[in-house]
Amino acid sequence: MAVLEVRCPACNGLNVVRYGRQPNGKQRYLCQDLTCTRRIFLLRTPHESPLDRMPTEMRQVIERALAGGSIEETARDLRLPSGTVAEVFGVLARFNAPPTGVTRSTQALRRRRATG
Repeated sequence: MAVLEVRCPACNGLNVVRYGRQPNGKQRYLCQDLTCTRRIFLLRTPHESPLDRMPTEMRQVIERALAGGSIEETARDLRLPSGTVAEVFGVLARFNAPPTGVTRSTQALRRRRATG
Protein backbone atom coordinates (compact mmCIF):
# COMPACT_ATOMS: atom_id res chain seq x y z
CA MET A 1 0.00 0.00 0.00
CA ALA A 2 1.33 3.43 -0.94
CA VAL A 3 1.54 6.19 1.63
CA LEU A 4 0.73 9.68 0.45
CA GLU A 5 2.03 12.69 2.34
CA VAL A 6 -0.75 15.30 2.38
CA ARG A 7 0.29 18.91 2.90
CA CYS A 8 -1.93 21.96 3.23
CA PRO A 9 -1.61 24.12 0.08
CA ALA A 10 -1.79 27.35 2.12
CA CYS A 11 0.62 26.76 5.02
CA ASN A 12 2.45 23.66 3.73
CA GLY A 13 1.81 22.00 7.09
CA LEU A 14 1.41 18.29 7.75
CA ASN A 15 -1.23 18.67 10.46
CA VAL A 16 -3.99 17.49 8.08
CA VAL A 17 -6.86 15.02 8.55
CA ARG A 18 -9.44 13.58 6.20
CA TYR A 19 -12.70 15.54 6.33
CA GLY A 20 -15.39 13.72 4.36
CA ARG A 21 -16.09 13.65 0.64
CA GLN A 22 -17.40 16.01 -2.01
CA PRO A 23 -20.68 15.14 -3.80
CA ASN A 24 -18.57 13.98 -6.77
CA GLY A 25 -16.67 11.54 -4.54
CA LYS A 26 -13.37 13.40 -4.11
CA GLN A 27 -11.74 13.31 -0.68
CA ARG A 28 -11.74 16.54 1.38
CA TYR A 29 -9.04 17.41 3.91
CA LEU A 30 -8.98 19.71 6.94
CA CYS A 31 -5.88 21.63 8.01
CA GLN A 32 -5.72 21.70 11.82
CA ASP A 33 -3.06 24.39 12.05
CA LEU A 34 -4.68 27.29 13.91
CA THR A 35 -2.69 29.94 12.04
CA CYS A 36 -3.62 28.59 8.59
CA THR A 37 -5.76 30.84 6.39
CA ARG A 38 -7.28 27.92 4.50
CA ARG A 39 -9.07 25.22 6.44
CA ILE A 40 -10.71 22.78 4.00
CA PHE A 41 -9.13 21.77 0.70
CA LEU A 42 -9.09 19.08 -1.97
CA LEU A 43 -5.96 17.21 -2.88
CA ARG A 44 -4.79 17.83 -6.44
CA THR A 45 -2.45 15.26 -7.84
CA PRO A 46 0.48 16.55 -9.92
CA HIS A 47 -0.74 14.84 -13.09
CA GLU A 48 -4.20 16.44 -12.92
CA SER A 49 -4.51 19.49 -15.13
CA PRO A 50 -7.32 22.07 -15.19
CA LEU A 51 -8.21 20.80 -18.67
CA ASP A 52 -9.21 17.44 -17.15
CA ARG A 53 -12.20 19.14 -15.54
CA MET A 54 -13.16 21.02 -18.69
CA PRO A 55 -15.84 19.62 -21.03
CA THR A 56 -14.41 17.95 -24.11
CA GLU A 57 -16.13 20.42 -26.45
CA MET A 58 -14.43 23.41 -24.82
CA ARG A 59 -11.07 21.61 -24.94
CA GLN A 60 -11.56 21.05 -28.67
CA VAL A 61 -12.51 24.71 -29.22
CA ILE A 62 -9.37 25.86 -27.38
CA GLU A 63 -7.15 23.46 -29.30
CA ARG A 64 -8.56 24.68 -32.63
CA ALA A 65 -8.22 28.33 -31.60
CA LEU A 66 -4.57 27.84 -30.68
CA ALA A 67 -3.99 26.01 -33.97
CA GLY A 68 -5.32 29.00 -35.91
CA GLY A 69 -8.79 27.74 -36.88
CA SER A 70 -11.64 30.10 -37.67
CA ILE A 71 -14.75 30.64 -35.55
CA GLU A 72 -17.18 29.56 -38.27
CA GLU A 73 -15.24 26.44 -39.16
CA THR A 74 -14.88 25.39 -35.51
CA ALA A 75 -18.56 25.98 -34.76
CA ARG A 76 -19.64 24.01 -37.84
CA ASP A 77 -17.29 21.06 -37.21
CA LEU A 78 -18.11 20.74 -33.50
CA ARG A 79 -21.82 21.56 -33.97
CA LEU A 80 -21.71 24.36 -31.40
CA PRO A 81 -23.32 27.82 -31.50
CA SER A 82 -20.98 30.32 -33.14
CA GLY A 83 -21.57 32.74 -30.26
CA THR A 84 -20.14 30.26 -27.76
CA VAL A 85 -17.11 29.59 -29.95
CA ALA A 86 -16.59 33.35 -30.49
CA GLU A 87 -16.69 33.90 -26.73
CA VAL A 88 -13.95 31.31 -26.14
CA PHE A 89 -11.85 32.77 -28.97
CA GLY A 90 -12.29 36.24 -27.42
CA VAL A 91 -11.11 35.07 -24.01
CA LEU A 92 -8.07 33.42 -25.57
CA ALA A 93 -7.28 36.58 -27.56
CA ARG A 94 -6.84 38.50 -24.30
CA PHE A 95 -3.95 36.23 -23.36
CA ASN A 96 -1.98 36.62 -26.59
CA ALA A 97 1.08 38.82 -26.61
CA PRO A 98 0.85 42.10 -28.55
CA PRO A 99 2.63 42.35 -31.92
CA THR A 100 6.36 43.08 -31.86
CA GLY A 101 7.14 46.72 -31.18
CA VAL A 102 3.66 47.52 -29.85
CA THR A 103 3.20 47.93 -26.11
CA ARG A 104 -0.08 47.50 -24.31
CA SER A 105 -0.27 51.23 -23.61
CA THR A 106 0.05 51.94 -27.35
CA GLN A 107 -2.78 49.51 -28.06
CA ALA A 108 -4.95 51.20 -25.42
CA LEU A 109 -4.29 54.61 -27.02
CA ARG A 110 -5.28 53.28 -30.44
CA ARG A 111 -8.52 51.87 -29.02
CA ARG A 112 -9.35 55.17 -27.32
CA ARG A 113 -8.75 57.11 -30.51
CA ALA A 114 -10.86 54.69 -32.56
CA THR A 115 -13.83 54.77 -30.17
CA GLY A 116 -13.83 58.37 -29.11
